[in-house]
Amino acid sequence: MILIKLQGGLGNQMFQYAFGSIMAKQNKTKIVIEDSAYRITDKRKGFTPRNFELSIFENHYEFVKESDISLFNNLSLLNRIKRKLKLNFPKKKEEETFEYSSELLALKAPVFFTGYFQSYKYFAGFEEYVKTLFSFSIDKLSQENKNLIHIFKQQNTIAVHIRRGDYVTDTITNQFHGLCDIQYYEQAILLIASKIQKPTLVFFSDDPEWVKQNFENLNFPKIYINHNKEENSWQDMFLMSICSHNIIANSSFSWWAAWLNDNKNKIVIAPKKWFKAKEIDIKSMIPEEWIII
Repeated sequence: MILIKLQGGLGNQMFQYAFGSIMAKQNKTKIVIEDSAYRITDKRKGFTPRNFELSIFENHYEFVKESDISLFNNLSLLNRIKRKLKLNFPKKKEEETFEYSSELLALKAPVFFTGYFQSYKYFAGFEEYVKTLFSFSIDKLSQENKNLIHIFKQQNTIAVHIRRGDYVTDTITNQFHGLCDIQYYEQAILLIASKIQKPTLVFFSDDPEWVKQNFENLNFPKIYINHNKEENSWQDMFLMSICSHNIIANSSFSWWAAWLNDNKNKIVIAPKKWFKAKEIDIKSMIPEEWIII
């Protein structure tokens, strides 16, 4: 068994589930989800209540039982002997660093993993498998979004994701994550526009009025997407993934939209500064063909 603790929003859940699924596949065992984080309903300082969101994808999900947890918390005499003999035994493993770790992939089941596992390198050799895990159902889209598919496909679109929301309103979250500034977006837009013909900017944001005020003077056709809210926000990820090119925020949500984009000629731009609170090497997170500015 591979037990994986899910935490965070949709993008984080996708990283965790992809990693756990690959580990389960390599170990020829099952993946089980620990979802206690989604039963916390009180809004604590620095904590944004979340929901389990992977149900938008048509996978079979198995959730943890008490017997699964006890397997890792209370090692039997047999498992203690196995541990001493360095044989396979139930073990807990918490991700120690934000960067990719090949040591994690070498662990043998059963393992209870906790972490974020935000690196495309964990998917090496499993890219197509991961894409099957996160295949969007067109039937689940609203009619408004279905209508946008044709519009996007007929234009040279640049998806621009501007994450604000709790990055602005929550002091602790803001101090940790920080915001991508306007200069980043302007530079990214001009860079892609210099490489393609007749670009159309498609803005995705949880603060559309702020976006309109700050980008209305850019001399390009613009589309503002602001109708996919709350449980329908995943439809923004789908729409971003079918745009021609992507400018992402320091957000796993738009990272996945760009990674799932199947345009072979896509240009993806990502911010150099992913976290405000600490310096990290994001090279293991950002694919080599993406542009970092």
